Amino acid sequence: MAILFTIIFMDLVGFGLLIPLLPFYVQRVGAGPEIITLVLGLYSVGQLVAAPVWGRLSDSFGRKPVLALTSFGLALSYIMLATADNLTWLIVARLFGGVMAGNIAAAQAYISDTTTRETRAKGMGLLGAAFGLGFIVGPGIGGVLGGHDVATADFATPALVAAGITFVAAMGVVLFLKESLAPDIRAARRQQPRVSLREKLRTTFARKSLAILVTVSFLTVTAWALFETVFALWANATLTYGPFQIGTVLTVMGVIGVLIQGGAIGPLTRRLGEKRLAIAALIFLGVGYAALCLATRVPEMWAAVTLLGIGSALFTPSMSSLVSKEAGEHEQGAVLGVYQGATALSRVIGPALSGLVFARLGAGAPFLLAAFLLAPGLVLLCARRP
Repeated sequence: MAILFTIIFMDLVGFGLLIPLLPFYVQRVGAGPEIITLVLGLYSVGQLVAAPVWGRLSDSFGRKPVLALTSFGLALSYIMLATADNLTWLIVARLFGGVMAGNIAAAQAYISDTTTRETRAKGMGLLGAAFGLGFIVGPGIGGVLGGHDVATADFATPALVAAGITFVAAMGVVLFLKESLAPDIRAARRQQPRVSLREKLRTTFARKSLAILVTVSFLTVTAWALFETVFALWANATLTYGPFQIGTVLTVMGVIGVLIQGGAIGPLTRRLGEKRLAIAALIFLGVGYAALCLATRVPEMWAAVTLLGIGSALFTPSMSSLVSKEAGEHEQGAVLGVYQGATALSRVIGPALSGLVFARLGAGAPFLLAAFLLAPGLVLLCARRP
């Protein structure tokens, strides 16, 4: 578990390096807000297509080879990004990177393999903490390397640093990560008949409880994608923030995530259960989005993003654990792949909406839309039986 934690952390440092910079990177090649967020969303198009595939392959051939291959692929995608000097090459690099980033289903399946039902939320929390740590270190480094001024920001150096860090993580998978699936289990799963994506979706949504979880996650992640892809543009327009300041905000949100997911999520789960934690997360997120929509000063922004950091940190491990518990032992990778595919679709729809709403309705409008999206998810989750 510690090795997987370190590897995911390094992967996310590489990814987080570019978050404060990418919107302005796309802007530099001549794109407006609508195109900027669409390009950012292409990463999730790749994840949407690839997540179920990587999950199924990890069920059949093991978690380790999938994690190794995709980590090397991510490193290559950052090199492609560093050399991009036009919109077309940026699009290719983002799509390819998204396909490689679909490996989160394999990572979650690895956690499921190595934990019990009772300890799964804690295991998913550790995975979330690795994400959080990556988002502490990554955006901070990216902001420093990028600089304070959007007009003179350095985009190539952070991308190359991201490539180097991700390559080291890939070597860590090859050299140190032990396979979590025994050879006989992998062989048995390869003999099982393949199920089409349509059949997987039909099976998933035939189970009412699982369908509710996937729907709630879809709405929640769509709302988060609205926030995530437009926040840098909002901060620049409202507070005149550059990459360094944006990276600082994201770093603080990462600290919040690590504190909750790395230490508090286990005791909170034992006391309250995953369902109550997920409901609390939606409330924190909804209030945070509404507050950010109304924010015009720095203290108001900090209050809002603190609520969002808490909500995100509670939601991810509790929802992943609930979904994992709905899946049979023989289908962890496949079900989690469908779940990740649904959230990847959210990350396509959210960016497609965020830039358009930002440009047509105002800088804070995407956050208000995000708050409204959570309302039906909260109703569904409250109505779901444990």
